[in-house]
Amino acid sequence: MEKITQKSQSEVGKAIVCFQYVERIKSELIIAARLIERVGELKGEELRGASNVLALFLDSLLGEINIAQNVSGRRDFEVAGERVRAATEKAHDGLYDEAIRLVSEAISSVATSGQWAMQTLKENGFL
Repeated sequence: MEKITQKSQSEVGKAIVCFQYVERIKSELIIAARLIERVGELKGEELRGASNVLALFLDSLLGEINIAQNVSGRRDFEVAGERVRAATEKAHDGLYDEAIRLVSEAISSVATSGQWAMQTLKENGFL
């Protein structure tokens, strides 16, 4: 096995952390899409209560995405955060299909960071 340079060691560490965040955030985004879909099926008081819980969940998800972006430095997480913020606004306005589409775009963006992390780990003999 080749000797790992200081630079590649740093990249490997960043890739490992990035990969962990990618997997967690993708799961949370999938949950968000399901929640948005369900909230869109509700009416009256149920809708109001569920909308509040959805907003809290999406806000927490944004916090996770921001941490991942700060730790990894990957722009893909920033883009995902922008999509989740927009999805939150769409859901608040009752535009649930649009909100789900934006969450799907966030999943794609996060997956891009996952591809980078996997490639970095492969190139350095960890996968």
